[in-house]
Amino acid sequence: MSKIGLTLCLFYLAFAGLCIWASWESAGDPKGSFVLLQLPLALQLGFLDWLGLGSLLSRASWPVAYSVIGSLTLIALYLSGWLVSRAIRTFQGVSSQGAGEKID
Repeated sequence: MSKIGLTLCLFYLAFAGLCIWASWESAGDPKGSFVLLQLPLALQLGFLDWLGLGSLLSRASWPVAYSVIGSLTLIALYLSGWLVSRAIRTFQGVSSQGAGEKID
């Protein structure tokens, strides 16, 4: 289990939760609520649009968009953290092997 990956996922979930809560608090301002709901998904939606897949979720509700894009984001964040953890372990393994060698 990757601690870095879990930490990244928890930060994303906290940010998304904060944005959802703030959008509920600003229920009288529909534009502000829309922007707050869009914040946690903005980069991913931009990436989908860049790939030409932006129209796939154009008519989706917020719960569907969060379910689809949010879950894929959590998977990507966890895998990114796992890769960083693995790179750190690999680097530490190489460093400890090199430390045992004698230089003539």
